[in-house]
Amino acid sequence: MAEVIALAGWPPEVLAYAYAMYSRSALSIRESMLKITNEKASGFLDTFYFKYNHRSIADNAHVPLAIENASEIVAFELEDEQLWDGQERSTRYQNFNKPNAYFIPETVRNTPHEREYCVIADFLLGKYGDYSSLCFEYLAKKYSKPPEMKGDDYERTLKARAFDVARYWLFNGILTSVGQITSARTLEDQICRLMAAEYLETVYVANQMKEACLAKPFCPEGKNEPPVAPTLVKHVSPNGYAVRIRELMKRVMSVYLSNFMYPGAYNNYTRHVRLTRPFRSIQHEIVAGLVYEATNLTMRDIQSFLNKMEIGNVNWIIGQVLDLREKHDALPRAFAAGYGIQFDICMDIGGRRDLHRHRNCIQIHQKFTVDRGFDVPELVREMGKGDDFSDNMKHVALRVSQLKHAIGNNANYLIPFAFRAGTLYKMDYRQVEYMTVLRSTPQGHFSYREVAVAMDRQLRELVPGLEKHSRVTPFENEDIFKR
Repeated sequence: MAEVIALAGWPPEVLAYAYAMYSRSALSIRESMLKITNEKASGFLDTFYFKYNHRSIADNAHVPLAIENASEIVAFELEDEQLWDGQERSTRYQNFNKPNAYFIPETVRNTPHEREYCVIADFLLGKYGDYSSLCFEYLAKKYSKPPEMKGDDYERTLKARAFDVARYWLFNGILTSVGQITSARTLEDQICRLMAAEYLETVYVANQMKEACLAKPFCPEGKNEPPVAPTLVKHVSPNGYAVRIRELMKRVMSVYLSNFMYPGAYNNYTRHVRLTRPFRSIQHEIVAGLVYEATNLTMRDIQSFLNKMEIGNVNWIIGQVLDLREKHDALPRAFAAGYGIQFDICMDIGGRRDLHRHRNCIQIHQKFTVDRGFDVPELVREMGKGDDFSDNMKHVALRVSQLKHAIGNNANYLIPFAFRAGTLYKMDYRQVEYMTVLRSTPQGHFSYREVAVAMDRQLRELVPGLEKHSRVTPFENEDIFKR
């Protein structure tokens, strides 16, 4: 009869070594584990993982890490892995009315620009507090407590609904924490990617992750465990391929594609959910993905000029990307071409953070900007605060744009969650079905509920005849007390 054996208390690298050896011998798992030491594991991994590039061995070592007091920008980058498991501290349960609630870049500290940076950040947190109170008071007047509902539940639910609106004033620089458990292979790729990021904070966190894997871990009292991955991450370094592609695409956009770009001809200032049109070829789709990530153009606009390009010119661009590739470099996400269902979604940053959790698809993200405008929640207009909201968001956008001339992309930490950003989702039918059903439920945030319903409507047009099988909750089926 088959026997199932659970293992506990073994360091991640020892387990990786154990399973690798287990697959290469006739010993039982118990016999294998008793023969293993940390030193043997390290020597084996050095040979087979690094020398022979047997990277699947690292899939057996799962490493838990907690990254605390990082900005939302870092959190977004941390979680941008398909094979990732973890949890981020919810902003809904945090108190931002305290010192050190937001990140200040090191290159901004103790400079003439620090005061301006903090003035904007403090203004946004002040607005967050004001709108939290205003929205709760308005909702409490509009919706009486149901007789069957407890007072604490009533207050907690309305505060959650108020937060759904107030969070639009939170911004990329607020501090959060992330706990993750990943395979050592995913962790290695993640650290290499973060080391090549455009934000210095992200690079710093990547180096801290590496150091944490090499140092003594935090253990229960009485335990003295070895470092969690001293061998598997010791050679991580910045992903130079990603940097080279980034620089290449800047040149491609400014020189080789300039004839297809007509300044002012494209309108990117709208919230939208759009199924992409068919591409002329796989090659056109690959280049479209590269351009999408390098710009803030909509996919519709990108296709409108790329479809005019001859296949030879498109292949030339792809060839330039491939020529930059070294032996062990993975192709960028733009090469995940051929998916039959693709959505270009431009929505508020806060809502995009929610949909970002759907990692069982390909996501290609565009950069943070104030240039694509912002969303105004319907409740804000209903309260008569639409002008106040819009005028102050425009004021913040102006100040962020001005500050960006002095501190570069560090100004993006001050962009409120209300502002829009684009993501291209490449999916199969099963993932669209799962995502739209889950994200359309009444207890969800209204921003991604609206997106989910729009995705389902367009999916039904793409795949007609299956409308009656849709399990998406219509957006009008709102229950204020389900949150």
